[in-house]
Amino acid sequence: MRQERHRESGRGSGQDGEERKAQGAAGRLRRDRVRGMTGWIALSDRDFGHQAEGPLPEGVLERGLFVAEIALPLEGPQVLLDYRRGENALSLLHDAGTGIGLMVRQGSELRRHMLPGPLPQPAGSGIAQLGFRWEPESWVLRYELDGAVRKARGRPAPPLRLDDLARICAQDGLTWRHPGALWFGITAGAEPPPALPWIGLRTLVPTPTGLRPAGSLCRGEMVLTHEGRVEVLRTVRHLDLPARGLHRPVLLRAPYFSPNRDLLVSANQQILLGGSNVEYLFDVEEVLVEARYLTDGTSALFDRRRAVVAGVALELDQPALVAGEGVAFLSAGPASMAPSPLRRLHGYEVRPLLALLGRGDCVA
Repeated sequence: MRQERHRESGRGSGQDGEERKAQGAAGRLRRDRVRGMTGWIALSDRDFGHQAEGPLPEGVLERGLFVAEIALPLEGPQVLLDYRRGENALSLLHDAGTGIGLMVRQGSELRRHMLPGPLPQPAGSGIAQLGFRWEPESWVLRYELDGAVRKARGRPAPPLRLDDLARICAQDGLTWRHPGALWFGITAGAEPPPALPWIGLRTLVPTPTGLRPAGSLCRGEMVLTHEGRVEVLRTVRHLDLPARGLHRPVLLRAPYFSPNRDLLVSANQQILLGGSNVEYLFDVEEVLVEARYLTDGTSALFDRRRAVVAGVALELDQPALVAGEGVAFLSAGPASMAPSPLRRLHGYEVRPLLALLGRGDCVA
């Protein structure tokens, strides 16, 4: 990824100042600030573009997508987000009966975007996903809970100021946030960035020259697979992602997986399991299991210690099991959608396996 970053910045070196300026504020923002955030222009609990100091971005974002996750149930109508700076303001409101309201004020212009209720509610507790997509011609407000989706559309939608987005994410005292608003992010795309499986930056990965921290690897370097083959890294993606709600990472505890240290991985990272218990239940020597299904509160658990997490996704030309520190994991990227080298277990299939391993029940 570092090689990619260098090459990406080098492409514009031959352009003169006027050509670079013509790319617009959003284009500069994506090129200079989003590289480490894989499509997220901004994330809550993270300084804008990873910079705690320095000038705020200028200009507006003509089109983009605001995404948030909300912990339910909420007690009555609630203000989830409220930002005010001079004549500029942004407020997000939730009412299970009335619906979702988003108010945006820029100077003398005030826009209200409404998604009428009633909103889907969980039987117990749950996490709702909220999306607001805007462009010059129209806007869409979307609310989803456990597969139930509600949408509202309207027109037009004003652009959002980049300096306001920076201040909202920095949580510098101008923004009030309800504890039920688990996280929020903003991307210039029409959809959220894909949820690539990743491993922690400090996870040791075998290479032909020895063990290397995953965060130090670059595209074009070689790693060893679980079978002992040497494979070339097609892409190395450094990710900064929300670590709350549906994006909570999983901590694989030592010595159940790695003999020496805990390993942090994404909830959707496929982990290799093998042994006599696997063969007894599934009639194969090895299987793949998403890390989320391994959480039992002891050997693996959801990590709740942080709001934003850094990881790395290693992509090969074809799906393969990359050797890790006492554990092997399936490579990431588009190739991971190709036929899997091993059987992938469903969540319900993992429970009897954990019981045989003496690991207890899965923890949500």
